[in-house]
Amino acid sequence: MRNKWTRVGKTLLCLTLAAALLAGCGSGGGSSTGGGSKPAEGSSGASAAAENFNETGLPIVNEPVELTFLYVKGANLADFEENAMFQQMEADTNVKINWQYAGDADWAEQKSLLLASGDLPDVFFGSNSLKDMDIATNQDLFIPLEEYVEKYCPNIQAAWEAEPTMRKMVTNPDGHIYTLPGKKPLRPKGCDTPFINKTWLDRLGLEMPTTVDEWYEVLKAFKEQDANGNGDPNDEIPLTGSAKQNLFDWIRYINPWGITDSLEENYMALDQETLKPVFIPADERYKEAVAFFHKLYAEGIMDPEFITQDSSMADAKMKNEEVSLVGTGITWEVTSGTQPHQDEYVPMPPLAGPNGDRYIRGNDETITYSRNEFTVTTACEYPEVAMRWADYFSTDDISVQSYWGPYDVVLEKDADGNITFLDPPEGKTGDQWYWEISPRDHGPKYVSPEFEAKIVLPEDSGDGAKLKEDEIMKEYVAKPYPMVNYTSEQAEEISALTVDIYKYVNETWANWIVNGGIEEQWDAYVDQLNKMGLERLMEIYQEALDVYNNAG
Repeated sequence: MRNKWTRVGKTLLCLTLAAALLAGCGSGGGSSTGGGSKPAEGSSGASAAAENFNETGLPIVNEPVELTFLYVKGANLADFEENAMFQQMEADTNVKINWQYAGDADWAEQKSLLLASGDLPDVFFGSNSLKDMDIATNQDLFIPLEEYVEKYCPNIQAAWEAEPTMRKMVTNPDGHIYTLPGKKPLRPKGCDTPFINKTWLDRLGLEMPTTVDEWYEVLKAFKEQDANGNGDPNDEIPLTGSAKQNLFDWIRYINPWGITDSLEENYMALDQETLKPVFIPADERYKEAVAFFHKLYAEGIMDPEFITQDSSMADAKMKNEEVSLVGTGITWEVTSGTQPHQDEYVPMPPLAGPNGDRYIRGNDETITYSRNEFTVTTACEYPEVAMRWADYFSTDDISVQSYWGPYDVVLEKDADGNITFLDPPEGKTGDQWYWEISPRDHGPKYVSPEFEAKIVLPEDSGDGAKLKEDEIMKEYVAKPYPMVNYTSEQAEEISALTVDIYKYVNETWANWIVNGGIEEQWDAYVDQLNKMGLERLMEIYQEALDVYNNAG
């Protein structure tokens, strides 16, 4: 996706210089390129800036101040300048945000150049902009925030007191806080929802599968019989999904074998009995699961494009207009994920694996909580202004609008404080609409339980439907490897070790599913991982977990 940099009003065709990429940002070391935070016209020096700033109440500043925020957004998201909530925030605070947008497709490369250049925005906004390792290995680029929270952020303080996990997950081993967390409202316990075409089951006289062996027999029947009833016994796809040539997107299918990941792309899990870290691709249960899926692939039961197709290709198969083509898969929410054939599909309860384990991927710390939502850089001249803005963003009213959309556009709030939802535009689901019109998951939001209780979700799709589906899933959510923090030394060592390890893992798993051979090659594979430093990597993960578990 080409990146649209709103402030300069141009579409960049390629990235050549990080300085050019972020023209208009503030810069570290005081070498400004014309952007960054700007004091009000006519003010000068620190004293004038201090006089302009209000420690409490609104507006945050008496005369307008500009800040540059960088946000990595998807292709369908409307510019925030057009968002009624952000417009109202600017009017309330006197703080104008100059939004700079990067596309997620090529952000990793751009980010590396940007961080190396030191020519930074005032704030990285949203957890899609910076990863844990970005912050851990570049701490000199970011301002510690704990003192600003204490002085200027009563809403954030109240949230952290109510939810101690929020402070814990952003407190660095050195005691500093370099980034703010968020908590999404009305979230489920489970992330994934396995689904199955109930119409196909009924047409073929099959029962709902409860084990992986029963699931195999159902999938085989879907493959061999005219399950969709269109007279063509060869157009059914018993199992589809998107792995994007990356193991991480496939791991969620191996929950029945007794291991499930943390939703972080580190291939880590907790052993549910010992609560010790597990590197999933080196675990014996992983080997068993890969062998099972090779069987599905070899028999033509698993979509042959599963490993290579992206989510849009998988969705196209789900959304075939003429007739349903897909038997089973995994989605966030079944109704939205299976349109236009949503009446045919139902959630499939988690399957029991060879050892009787029933798990589903979930995790409060990654579904409900998040970090790296608001990171202030050393380029920011007025971090106190930025932090007061973040504190205002964390209020109940702003948080619900940032998650679903503005009042009078998406939401309605009555005199008693009850919040209901307006109908989405024709041809869109509620969930699609929310993602197009709001930051959705991103930003340092928090909604108090008292406020949540007055939100009435639609039950036929989106978040309301997800919570209903979660009643089936939530008891099977595994305890995940938590969102630990790493020292800069640990982060650098992890980054160095995982380059070769991840590459090797991603090369082998796809080959094994397509061609088989995991049983014969397993011992040599594990030996190679250890030669690449897997044992040291697991020592680091254990050390970080011990610190996390012993924290207050």
